[in-house]
This record gives sequence, structure tokens and C-alpha cells, in this order.
Amino acid sequence: MGVGLLHLNPLSDAVYLFTPIGAQSKMERMSIHEKWPLTDNNYIPGRAVTQSREIQVTALAKNDSNILDAKFANAVYQLDKYIQTRVRVLHNGHYYSYKNLCLQYKNGGCPSNKHVHILSDLYNHGFNITYPYFRFGSEGGYIGSSLGGVTVMKGENETDILASAKAWFMIYHLKFHPEEMSYISGEWELELGRMLKDYPEDPYISITYFHSQTLADELKRNADTLVPRFVISFTLLVVFSTLCSLCFIDGSFSIDWVLSKPILSILGVVNAGIAILTGIGCLSLIGMPYNDIVGVMPFLVVAVGTDNMFLMVAAVRRTSRTHTVHERMGECMADAAVSILITSSTDVLSFGVGTITTIPAVQIFCVYTGVAIFFAFLYQITFFAACLALAMKHEAAGRNSMFFVESVPAEKRKSLSTFQRIFNMGSVPDHSSSNDVKQPLTSRFFGEWYAPVLMNPFVRGIAMVWFVIYLLGASYGCSRIKEGLEPVNLLVEDSYAIPHYRLLEKYFWKYGQQVQIVINNAPDLRNHTSRDRVHAMVLDFATSKHAIGMESVQFWLFEMERYYQKELQVQIIDSSFYGLLQHFLASKTNNPLAEDIYWGPMPDDDNGTMVQSFRFIVGMKDLVTTMDQTDATMSFRDVAARWPEFNVTTFMPIWMFTDQYIIIIPNTVQNIIIALLVMIVIAVLFIPQPMCSLWVALACASIDFGVIGYMTLWGVNLDAISMITIIMSIGFSVDYSAHIAYGYVVSTRDTATGRVQEALSALGWPLFQGAMSTIIAVSVLADIPAYMIVTFFKTVVLSISLGLLHGLVFLPVLLSIFVRGCCIIPSSPHNHHSAQKVEKQMKIAAITSSPLHLQTVAPIRASSPISFPHRFEYTDDSPTVHNRSKSSMKSEHLD
Repeated sequence: MGVGLLHLNPLSDAVYLFTPIGAQSKMERMSIHEKWPLTDNNYIPGRAVTQSREIQVTALAKNDSNILDAKFANAVYQLDKYIQTRVRVLHNGHYYSYKNLCLQYKNGGCPSNKHVHILSDLYNHGFNITYPYFRFGSEGGYIGSSLGGVTVMKGENETDILASAKAWFMIYHLKFHPEEMSYISGEWELELGRMLKDYPEDPYISITYFHSQTLADELKRNADTLVPRFVISFTLLVVFSTLCSLCFIDGSFSIDWVLSKPILSILGVVNAGIAILTGIGCLSLIGMPYNDIVGVMPFLVVAVGTDNMFLMVAAVRRTSRTHTVHERMGECMADAAVSILITSSTDVLSFGVGTITTIPAVQIFCVYTGVAIFFAFLYQITFFAACLALAMKHEAAGRNSMFFVESVPAEKRKSLSTFQRIFNMGSVPDHSSSNDVKQPLTSRFFGEWYAPVLMNPFVRGIAMVWFVIYLLGASYGCSRIKEGLEPVNLLVEDSYAIPHYRLLEKYFWKYGQQVQIVINNAPDLRNHTSRDRVHAMVLDFATSKHAIGMESVQFWLFEMERYYQKELQVQIIDSSFYGLLQHFLASKTNNPLAEDIYWGPMPDDDNGTMVQSFRFIVGMKDLVTTMDQTDATMSFRDVAARWPEFNVTTFMPIWMFTDQYIIIIPNTVQNIIIALLVMIVIAVLFIPQPMCSLWVALACASIDFGVIGYMTLWGVNLDAISMITIIMSIGFSVDYSAHIAYGYVVSTRDTATGRVQEALSALGWPLFQGAMSTIIAVSVLADIPAYMIVTFFKTVVLSISLGLLHGLVFLPVLLSIFVRGCCIIPSSPHNHHSAQKVEKQMKIAAITSSPLHLQTVAPIRASSPISFPHRFEYTDDSPTVHNRSKSSMKSEHLD
């Protein structure tokens, strides 16, 4: 499968990746593309709905000065001239500059930001410039989106006159068709970026820029920083796993090299690594797209694989060393199978639920991660199980687990050299005991120290108070949630584009941006009443919450009426409306308003044409925050919905991101509900006790609630990146909760405190190891200067920490208080194993007068007669045990 790495299908279009599939904005943009496709000769600044091969440049006056003043205006003029004439790229022996690549209108030459220089000249010659729509004689244009930080003064008739401004916004749009021309334009973009980076320091203006490849380049930079970090993470996990594998000889600090498994631990981490390789390679070979956000997946999968390794090693250590390798492996797999299957199935299914979201970046990440975790499970029960079996054979032979030579028993330590005492001393099984189990000190800590303290009534009360405080803090965080992945958050913190975004937020998004309003089903404009309805609709849009007003409207019908009624002083004749419209459009050479009208055949005249669709532009205000942008999107769409007879659509490029903001909460809630239902089913399957399954579900919901609330308080938005880790946290939360609940159910103790003690003794340390390994795996991401990666780190740490807190503190206390027997498998007072368990394990005949406290009981070979001190009579409910006298005991053979 590794060959698939040579055939990755990279997908780097940030707009596609983070815009929902089937988003309304995509249909709105398509509505404009179909009627007014952007070509080489119909480009009008402000009308384009694609940002392909578009470069944005801002010039900000230094020292809070007025950029319209002559010296600042000259600096902007020099910058524009530099861009148009000095930036060139060589392709096939020919140099291409801006004038060779720019989009034009009717072969009228490059737009060249001429309005910038014209307005500056007029301003410095004392002309009054109206704002946001400037009119000079019969000519005019919208300047609200080009100037930032504007102050105005009142002129005649209460019109706004431009007083000063802080910044200019300039656009350079290049050809993006055919493919070769698009490639050359892309090279010109990159060259412009390099030359602006080296542009001489200007005493009057500061420059920012952004181009169509910026987001893709920044996503790639994010991914490039992950490769060396993964090597560090992998190394740290190897070291951590190796240290956790070390065992010490009883009563000393000497390492027991027979029981220690450092090489096995390394293979456990390698097992996760080959699962990552297989997952990525397999999906690449079948054509699955790959995007750079998948680069954080290996950190997650290697941690999950290491968790499973800890569970298997812990299970084999709970088996008796006097048993054969086959028996020990059988007991280990029987014990660890439920835990590993719960871990893997919940993780795979939670990421499977994540694939139903409508955001492509989340879908792709969830598919890659789910498949990799599946392969990690597959390799765990095959490759790693085989490695574990070999390790058990070496242990049974008393061999050194590091050097594979025969170890020296600890009893001979006094006669050993220093080297042998340090590197080749090991313990031997105690064949005089039928249950030679070497429990690590950590397990005894959780069972003999931690659990009794936790079960103290006073401590349980404190834990419940903490739980209430935890829920209150999470609810406060959820009330302050901020949704949406802003484009700036896809950038690395030292990106050249961040100052550009911040300047747009400060000076340009507050006032002046434009939205296109498309009337797809135009009425018959020869009807005066229909035109009045259109006027009313335009007024409705212009006076909406985020619109500037009628002074910001750019509409060919208004210009046509002005042309005839004010300039020619004639009235528009209804029956001749379309002829008058064509005359108006032809009255100016290359009239750009012609590109706002879509003509079609007239139904009552085969030779006539009429307006089938048209568009107009409205200026907007208050778009600074994601909440403002979302509100503006919904506001304009609500107005459009009030005019259904016209089939109105609205669009501006930022709509592509606001659609993500709109669906992020519904998608997250949907994913959480579906995933929780799936997790409940899994819990019921593995823990067939309704009450315990209920508490597992409640613990999972509490963890997810906490992750969302506390990530908000930690400065993380609810966006596509955090949605991924919220989906992941559902699987992780089940891991911790289900393990403890399962241990509580199968416990052989009679009291709730005893069951908690036994569950924590068996599972407390492996869960803690798993949590630590995951945190270690992602800790290397903490200082990467990228919001996307730091968000992943924060949410993973939150989900793991809260999951461990619930697994080791809250859930044991809740089970001990509210589940005191109704979910426990019935047990006999003389025997700790239920009738059901005995019936299912008919091979097991390890029933003595002193019951054994084993997680699982191994099959016993019937090589000799086994005496039973009790006679069992089975009923439908539970076994009845009758004591026999010694005189009546008979030797019974186990079948």
C-alpha cells in the first residue's frame, strides 16, 4: 500500500474544501456564471465572482495620514506603475508583464486602477468628490470599496463629500483560461509576491498583498511544518512506551529484563506507523483526494495505536506466568479483545459519522483517519499479536527481552558483574503457585490507594461538587461560542497575508463592500407597474440592515431613467422600453452596464428580444466579524425571499465562507447526536446492562459538552477544524467511559466500592498510559504558529483530559452512587462468577473454596482428576451451591 504515497491526489482549493457541498452560495455564484461568464474581454472590476488569478494590493498611508494628499497619492501611483511594468515572468522565451496577462473589457486595455489616480488628482485640485458613488458630469462610478478609513463632510443637499481616507484597495485580475495562460498568470502572481516583499521601503505608504494561491500555499506551509514534528512525536512515543514497558525485580530497583518489553513497545508504535502508511496508500490508490489537513492525522492514529498496545500488554501481564504461551495469549486476547474492539470501533464509527458532514475538508480527514484506525486495529490483532506471542515465548524461556540471551536469575545477583546486574538480570516463574501474576506497582496504586481514597464519602462529595462546577463552566463557554473558520485562520502566523486581512477588517469591511443582486426571472419591463415593483424591490434591498442605502446602488435602470429624463429630458415610452434601453446602452462606447443585462427572445415576437434577467449592485456595511458576515448573508437572502416572483439571488465572494458559518452548528449537533446514538448501541452490545449503558452515554455527552464549552474559553472557534476533533472526542469519550463501566460490570466484588476498586486496579493505569501517549503525541504541535494546528492540539488535549477525568473520577463516583447493583451481573454469595459466565465457559473448572480474583480464567487441562468442594445446581436465575462434607467428596473428572 505504501506505493500509494507516490500517487497522492492533492486538493488545495481552500474555497472548495471549506465551503459546504451544495451550499446556497455555490448555486448563487453559478447563477451569475451562467449568465455573465467571465472572459478575456468582458471584465468589469467589482462584477467578477471568481477570485481565480486575482491579486489584491492595499496601500496604507503611514502615520495615520490622508492617502489622498499629493505625496501619498504619488507613492501609490509609483507602486501601481512598478507592478504594471516591472513585474515580468519568462515563459518559452517570452516575457509576460501585466499588460500581456490582464483581463480587459472590449479590448479597452488593462483597467490599471485608473480611478485611483483620477480621484487623487481631482481631490488635490479642490474638486468635491461625492461618496460612496462619485459622479463627474455624466460619468460616475462606485468608490466605496476602493477607499478605506474614509471621513466625509456634508455638502449641498446633504450629500456626503469625501474629506480624507487612509488606504487604497487595488485589484489586478489576470487571465485564467486556457490552462497554459493560467499557469503563466500563476507564475506572475508568485513573482509579484516576491517583488513586493523586496519592494523598497516607502516613507509614505505601507503595502499588503494577497493573491489567489495564498490560501493553498499557506495550507501547504502548515503541512510542511508537520513532517519534522511527526518524527519528534514518533520518537517521544517510542521513548515513553519503552519506559512504560520496564519492570523491576521485586524489592529492588534492578530492571527485570525478562518481564520488560522495550522492543515489543517499539514494535507497538511501529504497528501504528504501518497502519498510517497503509491507510493513506490504500485511499490514494483508489483515487481518494488528499488535502493538507490530513497531515495531522498521523499524530492521532499513532497515539490510538499506542493506546491499544498498552491495553494488550496490560492484559498479558494479568495472566499467570506458569501457564503456557498458548494459554496466556488466549487469556490476553479474550481480556483485551473487548477493550481494543470498543476503542477501535467507536473511533472508526465516530469518524464514519463525520463523513456525513457537508464540508469536504472534514469528510476527507474523517475518511483517512477512520481507515487508518481500522488498519491499526487489524494490525494490532495480527502483526502485534504475533510479536507479543514471540515475546511470551522468550519470557517463558527466561530470555533477555533486549538481547535475546538467557538471563540470569535475580537470586544470583551477588555473583554477577555490574553489567549483568544492570542489563541481564531477570525473574523466573514461581511454579509452586498456580497464579503467578506480576501486577505492576501502578496497578496496585490505583487499586489499593487511589480507589479507596476516591470512594471515601467526603471525597465523593467533593467530586460531585467539582462535576457541577465543571458543567457550569462548560455551559458558560457554550453560551459564548463563536462559529466559523475565517480565511485568516488558514494562514501561518508569520504569513504576509495576515496584515492584509487585518487591514481589510479595519478599513474596508466596515463600509463599502458590494453585493450583486440577480433577478433571474425579470418581469416585462414595458409594463410601468412592473418597473415600479422593481423600484420597490431595489429600495427594499438598499434599506436593509447591512446595506448602505440608495446612494450606493449601481443599477442600469436608474442610469437609463437619469439619461432620458434629466439629460435628454424625455419620458420613457412603455411600449418602446427595450428599444430605448438598447439606445441608452449604445450611447456610450463600451458601456459596462451592458454586462448587467441578460437578453432573451420575446415570447410575442420571434424577432424581438427582451430582458430575461438582470443584476444590480448594492453597497454594504458592517462586515467586520464572522457574526456580522453571517448576519449580512441571511439578511440579504431574507429580502430576496420576499420577492419570489423575481427569483432573486444574492452573491459576494465572502458568501462562500459564511455558508460554512451557517451550517457549522447544525452539522456539529447532528454529528454529535448520531455519534452518541451509535456509541450507545456499542455500549449496550459490550455492556449489556441498560443502566450502565445509560451512564456511559451521559458521560460521553458530558465530555463533548465540556470540549465545546472549554475550547471556546481557550480561544477556539467552532469551525471545520474543531468539528473534526469534536467528532474524535466522541470516540475517545466512549473509550474511557466504556472501559470503566465494563470493568465495573464484570467485577467479582459484592460492593460498589469493591467494584470500583477492581475496575480501577485493572484499567486505571492502561487508561492513564493511553491518555499520556496521546497528549505526548500532539504536544509537539503546541508551538506551531498556525491556528489550524494549534486548534487541533487544544481540542485533542481537552477531549483526552476530560475523557480521563470522567473515566478516573466522575464516572466511578457516579456509578458507585447511582448504580449500586441493578446493573451488576448476578453472583452467588459463595462464588464470584455468575451462572451465565460459568455456562459460557464450560471449559473452566477453577472453582475452589477460595475464589480466585482473575479478570479471565484460562482453560485448565484435564490431565488429572479435579475435586469440587461444592455441588452446583443450575436454575434459570443463578446457581445454587451446596457444601459437601469431606467424607462425601468424590473425585470428578473434567470433561
